Amino acid sequence: MYLRFFKSAFFIQYFLIGIIGLVLWLPAFINPPQMPPPDGPVLLYALLYSILHGTPLLTTLLGFILVCWETWFFAKIINKNELVLKNATLSALLFFVLISLFPNQLTLTPTTFALFFILLILHHLMIIYRKPEHFDRVFAVGFYTALASLFYLPVLLWMGLVIISFFLFRSGVWREWFAAIIGLLTPFIYLSFYYYWNDEFLARASEYPVFFQRPYLSENITNPGFWLPEGLVLILALWGTLKLWGGPLEKTVELRAKLNLFIWTLVFTLLSSIYSHTLTEYHTMLAIPALAMIIAAALTSLKKTRMIEMILLILFLTLLVNNLLLYPMEIR
Repeated sequence: MYLRFFKSAFFIQYFLIGIIGLVLWLPAFINPPQMPPPDGPVLLYALLYSILHGTPLLTTLLGFILVCWETWFFAKIINKNELVLKNATLSALLFFVLISLFPNQLTLTPTTFALFFILLILHHLMIIYRKPEHFDRVFAVGFYTALASLFYLPVLLWMGLVIISFFLFRSGVWREWFAAIIGLLTPFIYLSFYYYWNDEFLARASEYPVFFQRPYLSENITNPGFWLPEGLVLILALWGTLKLWGGPLEKTVELRAKLNLFIWTLVFTLLSSIYSHTLTEYHTMLAIPALAMIIAAALTSLKKTRMIEMILLILFLTLLVNNLLLYPMEIR
């Protein structure tokens, strides 16, 4: 069936993934959603929002292009590190479908930008596995975490993921820890000079503790268009996790460490969600790399795929109906 088709990685597979993504995004191109307003001290996203929020069709187009790049880059990370059994595009297909899960996300959002940097962070962390003296990449990981927080502030907590990766990858070099912290601080040092020069330092600096002192979740997540596809994805992810860790998949020490790193991204998605504030419905996007990897890794190990193909087809049709029918209701 169609799962076998996506166990190869040729141009035709990527082209078809783009067509599927275009179908899911079609309602947004017809009636573009608005960019969500910035929440908290997020200088870079606030700047882009001030420039682009009045052109929803353009932001939807830019969002689609950014998602296409993230899909390709995610597949590259998965295949290069052999996190799935074969050099497959199935992970890319799942990533694109999951990132198109909710109609309001089909544009440029803070979490779309944050996900761009999270993929870069995962890419660099995978490279430095058991490779000492990679201080440039460790610095970059901290640097990208800070940049991501300038689009979506809760990602700042993901610096904990970097620290945990040192334990997972058995890195005891203290200079790597120091390089990561310096990388994290560097954008904020320049940002502090900018605010000081404009006589805004004290006012802007006070926004950070205020933001993290008021944890709450948005109440705008009661729509069945949110929970129905979310429930299907969670069922698939739970099945994939049991299959991945309980099945006969051969896992080396390195592969197990890298898989654990992806699992930890789910933990930090959950932990940072308490500060998602008005962007709770967008926050789930941060879990997509781990969810797509888990489901893809489990699917590629199957010999009989008819039942799971039916479930995936139901998921796709649910998203299509959600985007085509529920989407116009949400934007009224």
